[in-house]
Amino acid sequence: MSPLYMNARCKKLLNILLTRSDYLTMNQLAQELGVSRRTAYYDVCKVNLWLEQAQLPQLEVVRGKGLFLSHDMRGRIHSLLGEDRTVYIYSPEERVKLIICCIIYEANPVYMEQLMDCCEVSRNTVFADLKEVTKQLEQYDLTLEYRAKRGYYVDGDPIRIRALFILYFNELSDLYQSGAIRFFNRDQIGEDLHRLECIQQELGIDYVDGVLLSLAALLPVLRRHRSPLKFTGLKEEEMGKTREFALVQSQFPQLIHEEQLYLTLHLLGSRVNLVPEELFVSDSRQYVYDLTKELISEFERVACIVFDNREELERALFVHLNTSLYRYRFGIQIGNLLGDDVMNEYPNLFALTKIAAKRLEESIGFPIPDSEVAYLVLHFGGFLKIANERQDRLRILIVCVNGISTGNMLKREVQKLLPFAEIVDVVAAVGMVNIQNICDLVISTVRLNCIVPVITVHPILTEFDRKAILNHRLVAPKNVALQRDRLFRVVKKYVKPEDYDHLMEDLTAFLQDGGREPEQTESEYSLLSVLDASRIRVVEERCSWQQSIRLAGACLLDHHSIEQRYLDTIIHQLQYYGPYMFLTEDVILAHAKPEDGVSCLDLSLAVFHQPVVYSSQRKAKLVLLLAAEDQEKHLRLLQDILVLISAPGAVERLAACSGGEAVLAQVQQILAQRPEEAEETT
Repeated sequence: MSPLYMNARCKKLLNILLTRSDYLTMNQLAQELGVSRRTAYYDVCKVNLWLEQAQLPQLEVVRGKGLFLSHDMRGRIHSLLGEDRTVYIYSPEERVKLIICCIIYEANPVYMEQLMDCCEVSRNTVFADLKEVTKQLEQYDLTLEYRAKRGYYVDGDPIRIRALFILYFNELSDLYQSGAIRFFNRDQIGEDLHRLECIQQELGIDYVDGVLLSLAALLPVLRRHRSPLKFTGLKEEEMGKTREFALVQSQFPQLIHEEQLYLTLHLLGSRVNLVPEELFVSDSRQYVYDLTKELISEFERVACIVFDNREELERALFVHLNTSLYRYRFGIQIGNLLGDDVMNEYPNLFALTKIAAKRLEESIGFPIPDSEVAYLVLHFGGFLKIANERQDRLRILIVCVNGISTGNMLKREVQKLLPFAEIVDVVAAVGMVNIQNICDLVISTVRLNCIVPVITVHPILTEFDRKAILNHRLVAPKNVALQRDRLFRVVKKYVKPEDYDHLMEDLTAFLQDGGREPEQTESEYSLLSVLDASRIRVVEERCSWQQSIRLAGACLLDHHSIEQRYLDTIIHQLQYYGPYMFLTEDVILAHAKPEDGVSCLDLSLAVFHQPVVYSSQRKAKLVLLLAAEDQEKHLRLLQDILVLISAPGAVERLAACSGGEAVLAQVQQILAQRPEEAEETT
């Protein structure tokens, strides 16, 4: 029997399921594995590959429940896990990255047989993977070439080739360190890593985990030096004066001068909080500013929001991009110590930011790693507006030493958690006198000795941090009062006025005893929790684009989710700005601001059998009309929409339906084919 392939974490996943007698939610599974929900879904897919190879039924994520193993499946999996014949199987995405790294790394010609051996798959599978490799390379103006004597090779700008290698090697580094990838010369990489660590020790600094290992893996490419390097915008003479360059010359004397400069560039640029601006000819301020505005506009389009304080966001993001573009261009990895936390705590915001960042990648021609996308999330998230709430002021000062964007994000999270509080300021350190005159409470990412109470939290708030804040003696009474008043407004219509006082007392006691129920979060507003047949309309006749907006919005008017002026505003915006709301060439997501007439979060879908002409290049088969009551609750719903319309053939299947129930059934079927919280939406 052929071997079955599985890595250690997937085996742990199955062992977790084998110990459960009931359903295990994806959140619980992610917590057990110590990974994000996205990674947990990824592992479930890999386990399903293993189960398919073993000719067993695949795991299914039951919406609202999670994963469960039947008694029969438990016995069969127990039997297979007991057999010592499990090694690693690569996912299709991993194979593509592995093939690219292999072709760039290998000194000898790479042919089909080497790739089959490298990925441990058939010839036909490698052929299919090479098509995807070609597509990936084309995104960065690189091509996959083949010659009889040279084999497969990547052609194009050598800086871009190396940038892509570093990006993909970082994403595969866990596999390398586990020994699952075999084509690397581990002894050579170990020796080069030791030399780089000596440089690190001499400099007296610490690089982020993985930076030196990726450079060690790339060094064989530097030694071969097959193509000249163009250091556009680099002041080479200034680079040669740095201590890093002298250490590179000492540890790697065999490298030619050009490659020593390249390695020095990475050692300088990979240091956290160090931006060697003096070594570069700065980009045109107008160029960076235009990129900044373009990125913000793309995020607003994808997230269906408009930033109120856009100028302030533009200034903050301009500073970030101005110091980051050179890292993007040279593939320099500085890592993001908060990256995993950002992806885990804000999965919807991260997914939408990653889509918006595609526009930035297209503009600069270089890939942007997830760690850098996480920085952009902090910028965008810190400027999302929170829905208005009753204001009963508790003055809070936030101390955050992790940068402006992280501080703004922390401010927003605290404000969302405590809508009755006033955030008086966000500072990097407390050195003020009479601090009690400006705040009642300090929330800090570092331990402080302070005259007013201090709550110490992580830069990215965890659930433990939130509970610590809510249970603090200054916060709990106000939070109870807020929750009580919310509940009272809901239930008072069912109670006689003379019983109002007793009701308030009972609600207060209930909440003080820990009965506070969490508010529904944005992650719970899925497409299927909002969309039903009454919000779907199928239109047979031909109509104008203005009529299509009104037909789609009629459902929401009937449900009192919007006012008539909301539809008028959408039509006015499309008349003034053109059809900028299209998600694809035949799907438009129409929306306006919450203050333009939204009563509550809602969504409608109109299907047109006669495509609606919006312009000479834009015709809509589907019109989605979104009513967002703030800038956050609808983010999960947007993800589901993007998953829906990006599924192969989805638009055609929906456009062929003859009634609302049929459309809804198709939506359910299409979404059921993807993980419940799928995040790769492009």
